[in-house]
Amino acid sequence: MPQHYANVTLSPGALSDHRESTLLDELRVERQRGISLVEQIVGKLDRLVESGRLKPGTKTPSVRELAKALGVSTFTITEAYEVLVSRRILNSRPGSGYFVASRTAQMPVFNDAPSKLLPAGDTPWTSVQIWNEHPDMLPVGCGWLPPEWCSESMLLQALRQATRMPAQRLVGYGHPLGFRRLRHMLARDFSERFCTVSPDQIVLTNGVTHGLDLVMRNLVRMGDTVLVEDPGYFYFHDLLRKWGINVVGVRRTGDGLDADALARLAALHRPKAIFVNTALQNPLSTTLSMANAHRVIALAEQYDFWIVEDDIFRDLCGPSDASLAALDGFNRVICIGGFSKTIAPSLRVGYVLCPERLLSDLLHTKMICGLTTSELNERCVFELLSDPSHRRYIDRLRTRLSNDRERFLATLAELRMATLATPRGGLFVSAGWQVEPSPAFNSQTVVDAGRRAGIALAPGDLFYVDTPADSVWFRFNVAYCDSPKLHAFLGEMAVIALGG
Repeated sequence: MPQHYANVTLSPGALSDHRESTLLDELRVERQRGISLVEQIVGKLDRLVESGRLKPGTKTPSVRELAKALGVSTFTITEAYEVLVSRRILNSRPGSGYFVASRTAQMPVFNDAPSKLLPAGDTPWTSVQIWNEHPDMLPVGCGWLPPEWCSESMLLQALRQATRMPAQRLVGYGHPLGFRRLRHMLARDFSERFCTVSPDQIVLTNGVTHGLDLVMRNLVRMGDTVLVEDPGYFYFHDLLRKWGINVVGVRRTGDGLDADALARLAALHRPKAIFVNTALQNPLSTTLSMANAHRVIALAEQYDFWIVEDDIFRDLCGPSDASLAALDGFNRVICIGGFSKTIAPSLRVGYVLCPERLLSDLLHTKMICGLTTSELNERCVFELLSDPSHRRYIDRLRTRLSNDRERFLATLAELRMATLATPRGGLFVSAGWQVEPSPAFNSQTVVDAGRRAGIALAPGDLFYVDTPADSVWFRFNVAYCDSPKLHAFLGEMAVIALGG
């Protein structure tokens, strides 16, 4: 009896001679660097099942037949089939072979209704919900690079290198401080660019937000006051409030922090710390001038508060841009950085660079809150940073962002939109219309209109500590802004905002 493979009828043992078989054509594999034969076979069969070419209940070729047809070993086919079984794509029937699993049996049916995991309704969080639940929208307000911009080949190569770690390291916990070789690399890099630091002053984290959380847990207590930039990083504002911290905003200007306002607020509130995005700040993309940085450090000395420097955009900066940690020499500055903006957010690798007297408490907090971080991810970042082509990639990234920024700034001028500050580089431009918000036209009405047009915006209200914006503006990620759809939409909004 012939056996049926999808729409192809084949006799046992005839697979290798059936050159016209679409199934076999699509399963052909090549010995290529970086992608194993097992990975190729798994991926191709998965796509055939997902597309419906292989229907539920269809018997796949036997291990021996498929191995002969593809010119590979039976061990390769067996391993590929076992992977597919573990993923519930195939079922194994002892004595009968492998069959395509029933889709309804392996996965429950979900409807398309929005989830309730994030706040709903007309709030600034609507934008965040859109980015997570509607990835097909144009995410002009997001905080990450387009996937196609990232160096996929370098990332995959680094992942392969990282997985070659010793088995005892792979199945165990990492070092409490984090992967030693990455810490040494970061220490050398910082020492060459700024001031001497030790690898043992560096604690690796699950990204910058994790680092901010660890530092906050050690520096402040419920009821304490901290100062933050206004506008500033909205996730951190909410994190502080969740812990019962009194959050006071200090105006961020094109030159940096409003130093006079900082002095008044420091004298009034006696804060425990200030959190500063020194270079290419989110959302304005401005950088503290050297004079402004020195003034901030002087005020921290005068009023005895810590400076927590969020340095996530350092790789996109110029060599002369201010570093509070370097100017202060790690006396009362804690520096936090990471790689989500230039490598990949999903790796979740960051670091805290701190004065030695804080290290023990910070490390203890890291361990009791989540034990060690992922050595596998940290090894992957180490491999990427070790690749000589990574620096060239960063240089190209800066150039590409610069070109996109200049084009978008020209477009904004044509659309009669004003920037809040002149960006120094990085991902963002914050711009809008200098009109007072009204019930008929405000950030939320524009966000809602953008959602209907397939555009996800980040409204200015999202970035303020307490007071809503006195104009209608948005944070734009320039990497996504070379879009005729966006330009047409903003043109329509300009007519409503400015009238004609």
